[in-house]
Amino acid sequence: MKMSKTCQRLNNKLLTVLAQINEEAKKLNGFSHVSHTVQFDYFPSSLLVLCHFDDEQGLHVAQENHTEIQLQKLLHKLLLKKGIVLKDPKINLKLKGPNSTDL
Repeated sequence: MKMSKTCQRLNNKLLTVLAQINEEAKKLNGFSHVSHTVQFDYFPSSLLVLCHFDDEQGLHVAQENHTEIQLQKLLHKLLLKKGIVLKDPKINLKLKGPNSTDL
């Protein structure tokens, strides 16, 4: 199914922000990549950004340093600059280790 022009514009904004989040997260030890899921019918509340780590140690260090909160704030700030308001960024970005099964 083809995306509407509105969804395409939102997707382009989102991908730009995710690239910036990815660049920031690359500074973390053990960081692997960023992935996301979204349903544009329920956007932005349906957005889930996952920051993946290769090892549990890197994930643990990131959690101890409150990196998740920092990345959530960055996601909120960058999307706000694009005109997209997140109600609660805590539910929109999570850190994920290599053995995590939850989304």
